[in-house]
Amino acid sequence: MKKLNLTKLVLVTSLSLLLYNCEKNTDDILETDVVTTQNEVPHVCIEKWNNDEGKMEKGASIKTKQWKSGQTIRVKFLNGNNFVQSKVKQYAVEWENYANIKFEWVSSNSSANIKIGFREGQFANDSGSWSYLGTDSNNSSHSMHFGWFNNNTSDTEFRRTTIHEFGHALGLVHEHQNPVAGINWNKEVVYAYYAGAPNYWSRSQVDNNLFNRISASSSNYSDYDRLSIMHYPVPAEHTTDGVGVGRNTQLSATDKSFIARIYPGDSNPPNDDICEGVAEYNQYNYYVEGDKVTYQGSLYQKRTGGWNNLGTCGSNPPADICEGVAEYNQYNYYVAGDKVTYQGNLYEKTASGWNNIGACGN
Repeated sequence: MKKLNLTKLVLVTSLSLLLYNCEKNTDDILETDVVTTQNEVPHVCIEKWNNDEGKMEKGASIKTKQWKSGQTIRVKFLNGNNFVQSKVKQYAVEWENYANIKFEWVSSNSSANIKIGFREGQFANDSGSWSYLGTDSNNSSHSMHFGWFNNNTSDTEFRRTTIHEFGHALGLVHEHQNPVAGINWNKEVVYAYYAGAPNYWSRSQVDNNLFNRISASSSNYSDYDRLSIMHYPVPAEHTTDGVGVGRNTQLSATDKSFIARIYPGDSNPPNDDICEGVAEYNQYNYYVEGDKVTYQGSLYQKRTGGWNNLGTCGSNPPADICEGVAEYNQYNYYVAGDKVTYQGNLYEKTASGWNNIGACGN
């Protein structure tokens, strides 16, 4: 069992990115992740459109930019270290749990549909995060970018931004421009806010990036969803009714059902039993760390120091062992049995230290 000392569990959660208008050309659609508290750092997300597309033709998803249901989408990294690449892989595949698509991760010298860059080398000056919409990715040699990821980025931020940008890559646009979005904008306040630093947007840019909603005929869309991973925060003071939108960091129930509707098919049939295919414990067998057995109606996994009970046979396997588990906080007091996430893994507190239960996403 891998041990983790508390003194080494130090998470760096602050980022130093400054918001700026990184619109590449007049046909780019820029959206801003606005600051919702004084301590938050604003991040930029850009929806990129091919030049022949009208700016108003966008919605919850764009019909003409969706991939074929059941398609394998090839993805490659143009740069980035192994750690940041692994985090993108870890969270991008959450879409596969609900959409009938498959991401195939290929080498950097292979042909691919989605091509991902990080802020280094030839892309060192691009501090934004963005993605081309859907099949538009095919037409760009650099179709997705993560401008603020590094080895100190929190798992929450890796998850939030990765799932969001891969939502764009599947053809989804920002939820606040859903045809039936119900935001009661305080327009003069919003105009004044974005007219200042660091955006310096004109009123028409604010209209295009925030207020304009798409026509229902050009899109597939669901009921407006304030909890969508595709929705950016809206401060309460930017609305006339004082109803804001918080920072969404994971797929909502509507995100899951909607992506399944536009990419239909049983691409990932559920496993109804976590014990399916696992042999019963045999006292005469030799087991090593990671082996699984069933015993008296439960599933167990061999770990250093003993066996971990993973649940009762007949139950559905969890989509993610880290789901609902908070990240480690050096200022919290933990007791035996407490669980935390740290650098993409789930840990459990024991009397002698921290046990690594496994990688998040399993």
